[in-house]
Amino acid sequence: MANTSSFRLAAWGRWMLSTVIGLIVGGFVGTGAAFLAVPLMNIFIPLLPLPGANTQGAIGYILLGCAIAGAVVAGAVIGTFQWFVLQRWFEHSRWWIPATAIGWTGIAVAITILTYTHVAGTVGQANGTFIETTLWDNAGAIARSVSGVLIAALLMGLFQAFALRFTFLKVLLWIAMNVLAFLIASAILIIWVRGAGGMFGIPVFFAAYSPVYAAISGVIILRLRTSG
Repeated sequence: MANTSSFRLAAWGRWMLSTVIGLIVGGFVGTGAAFLAVPLMNIFIPLLPLPGANTQGAIGYILLGCAIAGAVVAGAVIGTFQWFVLQRWFEHSRWWIPATAIGWTGIAVAITILTYTHVAGTVGQANGTFIETTLWDNAGAIARSVSGVLIAALLMGLFQAFALRFTFLKVLLWIAMNVLAFLIASAILIIWVRGAGGMFGIPVFFAAYSPVYAAISGVIILRLRTSG
């Protein structure tokens, strides 16, 4: 019994370590890829038939394009670190890396929208005055942005579960874990940042998400591995 507990603790530790390192390295590499994508987006976005692509609206498209480029790279890095552990436990794991990269694409778009959603603070008015808003004043916008994150988390969980060929109940459990981890990180972002948003909000989100996801997913992945 002690040997079994030690094995499970060591396995959980390997998953935690690989996931946290993957998130850190993937975050840095993905950020670099996003910045490298800026000149390319500046060239190609105005050529696309998108509303406002040739005006100031292009800034939003460039931001999302760079976020997607960075997310694909970051997701591939994160998935690779996790795969080194998973391939020992699951016979079918070769699609984990592309599934994770694709999943993080949707996450990147949703997180970008969330971090630029005004949640509380001072808002300038057309007449030059300012008013203070609260979380409740912006509840609708917050709910829509968080819903986008949760939908993206659901899809990533689905892609990853299919990559490991989980049964139906295991798919539901893995999706629920992903949704819970991203919900906690979203709540921490909203409560902590409170309107600062933007680029500052992204590292706050990942600082909240990384330990929560690594810990919870480690417990779940071991349960799924040993549950037959």
